[in-house]
Amino acid sequence: MKTFHKYFCLCFILLLPLTIQAKLTDTVIFRHPENNSSELWITNLEDTRNASLLYRAAHPIYTFATQKDGPYIIMSVIDLLFGADACLFNRKHPNRKARNLTQKRYGSVLHVDISERGDVVFIAKGIYLISKHELEKPVPTATLLRDVKAKSVIWSPNGKLIAYDILHHKGVYTFNIETQEILKISKFGGFPAFSPDGKKLAFVDIPFAIPQDIYVVSLDELGDVETIDLEERTDLLQLKWSPDGQYIIYTTAKNTFAAPIQGGGHIKLFEHLPPSIRVFDWVSPNEQWYPVESQDKLTTLWSKLKQ
Repeated sequence: MKTFHKYFCLCFILLLPLTIQAKLTDTVIFRHPENNSSELWITNLEDTRNASLLYRAAHPIYTFATQKDGPYIIMSVIDLLFGADACLFNRKHPNRKARNLTQKRYGSVLHVDISERGDVVFIAKGIYLISKHELEKPVPTATLLRDVKAKSVIWSPNGKLIAYDILHHKGVYTFNIETQEILKISKFGGFPAFSPDGKKLAFVDIPFAIPQDIYVVSLDELGDVETIDLEERTDLLQLKWSPDGQYIIYTTAKNTFAAPIQGGGHIKLFEHLPPSIRVFDWVSPNEQWYPVESQDKLTTLWSKLKQ
């Protein structure tokens, strides 16, 4: 009996990481890879066959970010002749076009993000801020925050910090909007991503343009570092945390994976959707605008298109 009890306990311990692994059931918005990458679709990861069209832009969407607990989507929309602009779409008004916030005044917009309260940051000739109050104006004014050549920028959950990486993976930094304090997180790497509680920052080591590992750094103690191996060491396109903080999601040139923070096998996402989904963002758990208003052009199901 004792031998059986020990055997049972050992099997339970070995299986435990698999049984307690949280399931990804969140809702996401993604850039559809077809139709010139000009469409945003919405779906739930638990059953991606329910994907439906949310917004169609006049030009290709390079990247975008959703406002958590809010209706806004900020996009970098490409005009092939004149570069990209930061455009704001309000999901409460699906029939209205997105507002062009920058109108070629700051150079081509390479990356965008929006805070929970509605402040916008974007990368053009530097890192710029458009405050929530400026968004209400017909032509909002952007303020230069950092005169650096950055590749990506992201808000902290509390809206007080931004994190950014220098072009060509030459370092990861945070910048305090209120105090103007700059903190060097790493002298290498790129694709910074705040954890949902704002206590950690993840980024990727990319020596010689080949991604190697995901680093997870405690912002309270920078010496506290964890690493996660990548499932595929090929071009990296995006890095995010899951809303519950249990996974780090990374997108390569081929697939999107969810890596459990506590260890374990990586989960492949978007398997029932068309290939080449490269850009997506989470929708708030308190989602109020899904599904979208019942209009034919906004509720075309992916499963119907496949028939």
